[in-house]
Amino acid sequence: MSSEILTEIEFDYTSFLGASCSKKWTFLEALTSVAPIFGEAWKANAKELEDVDSRLWNEALNTLSSRQSDERNLIRLIRLAREEKISRLKVVMPYSLEVEQLDEIQTKTETKVLLDTENDVLTIILSS
Repeated sequence: MSSEILTEIEFDYTSFLGASCSKKWTFLEALTSVAPIFGEAWKANAKELEDVDSRLWNEALNTLSSRQSDERNLIRLIRLAREEKISRLKVVMPYSLEVEQLDEIQTKTETKVLLDTENDVLTIILSS
């Protein structure tokens, strides 16, 4: 993984919600559930071959859940983005979040969240 900090990645939360509901287990996920050590070695090699957008999407599918609140999912997504050294994350939402939800996300992640109410897009600034 490069030490370079990426400026901006777009994540379509609307598409994520649809994909997470219809997600099927891959061979690797099944293998990892039975023998975690094999899965970790495989994932480490596979991650290096993916671009940042794909890694973030795949990690989100494995980490976030449509059964969790939007706040919890977005907080986890921000943590994943930080691991990938992303400094700005645009999240396309299917609907607007309440001010209280945005405040909780900002507080728990120490980020600045900008809201485009016209397009339901959150711009999350992870680093200054």
